[in-house]
Amino acid sequence: MLFAKIKKVVCVLSVVIISAGFLSAAPSTSELVSRYLTQADEAFYDNGDIEEAYKRVNLALALAKDETSSAAVLSYSQVIYAAKLRQIAESYDDDSFIDIQMNLEKYPGIENSEIKKLLKQIENDRIRERERIQEEKELAKSEIEEQRFNQQQETLQAQSDAMNAQSEAIREQAEAQKKAVELQEQNSEKIVRGLDDIQKSFRENADRTHRSTTVLLFSIIGIALIILLIIFVVVILVRKGMKQAQVRQDQYMQAFKTIAANQNQTTKLMLGGITDLYNGTSGLKLAGSSTWNQQALPDVQMTPEEEEELHRMAEKCEEIGFRIDQITKRKNNSKNVSEFVYKVAIRMGLSQREAMIYFCAAMIYDAGFISVSPDVWEAGPLTDEQKAQINRHVDLAEEYLDFVPKKYWQIFEDAAKKHHENMDGSGYPAGLKGEEIPLIARIIRVAETYVSMSSKRNYRNAMDKESVIAALKEKPEFYDQTIVEVLDNAI
Repeated sequence: MLFAKIKKVVCVLSVVIISAGFLSAAPSTSELVSRYLTQADEAFYDNGDIEEAYKRVNLALALAKDETSSAAVLSYSQVIYAAKLRQIAESYDDDSFIDIQMNLEKYPGIENSEIKKLLKQIENDRIRERERIQEEKELAKSEIEEQRFNQQQETLQAQSDAMNAQSEAIREQAEAQKKAVELQEQNSEKIVRGLDDIQKSFRENADRTHRSTTVLLFSIIGIALIILLIIFVVVILVRKGMKQAQVRQDQYMQAFKTIAANQNQTTKLMLGGITDLYNGTSGLKLAGSSTWNQQALPDVQMTPEEEEELHRMAEKCEEIGFRIDQITKRKNNSKNVSEFVYKVAIRMGLSQREAMIYFCAAMIYDAGFISVSPDVWEAGPLTDEQKAQINRHVDLAEEYLDFVPKKYWQIFEDAAKKHHENMDGSGYPAGLKGEEIPLIARIIRVAETYVSMSSKRNYRNAMDKESVIAALKEKPEFYDQTIVEVLDNAI
């Protein structure tokens, strides 16, 4: 308590000294600095509101110009910044931490040993947390891979069992056919032996009775006819048996081919398909056309490592964009918006590499929608609470950006968090104005609105290009008119 009171007294004296210095130099500026420091002092010591004190002391820092006032404000700022960092260490806020880092770079005189220690502590906590999350993801991925492998083995075992059962059935049919043929052969032998006996009997009778030649001739003819009939019957039975065997053989081959085809299809489903994003030679195609996957990105001059890195990132973005469109029931929205963002970026003078990064970021700018409750998408007219849930998607996207390389992270974060900011500061979540809004966010704001208004919805018909562009030009308070003009010339 005593230490806090001493701090308060020192800060109040600093405010008084700064106010006196400003009154002798520039009355209007000194009054503002004094007012901001007084407000910061009240917020910090009287109300315990560190956030408000932090805002007010930053305003004082921005106005303090001469060495005396700057030194006093910097000294007071060290107390507030240290308290702010302790608050962040207890409950981490990425935006607040980045803001403090930027201000420390802008006002290096604030940083002292305590602040350096707190910064180092927070950075270490962030590194440990990211390592923990990465370990959890790798463990989950390992478990999924093991499940897939087990499922594949079970599928292959089932197919193998089916083929073994089919082979056993065919073997039994072949054995039955073989026995039938043997039985037919035995019957034929019996018939032949019977005929031999008949012939012998006729000869014996002829020898004994010396019947006339006519009777003997008719007997021989009768026997010949019987023999021919028997042979004919045997031939028919043999041919029928062979035909049945051929039919069974054809059925076996057809069943084998079917099983093999099913096995190949199962293998393809397990392997999946990867879109070739570098097979095109010219500009992009609008999503929904048959050539989208062949011409999704143009050829660019990059190193093999950069091309592979961008290729993997684009595949992941396309996968997440597809999930977003499924959840929001906006067919091809992610791909259409990313196409227009790419075209505008190129026409605004960005390099191919930068335009392609913008293209990827524009596919997943609405990734936060994946975390919104599914009940919201099924609802009719939205309540205020449901609207608030949807608006929060700009703060929920970060968990889906962990695959993005660090050098591209800021572009993806700006795209996800700031695409609902308006030029006049009426947007959310930060109420940024004009050039404060990153370029990627301003381009997405225009492209997203164009795609939405030119697409058919359940509650309205699609608008033509001219009407949509006219509507965008009527609202300069929302949309960057330079980008609207570029989009108009690009489509």
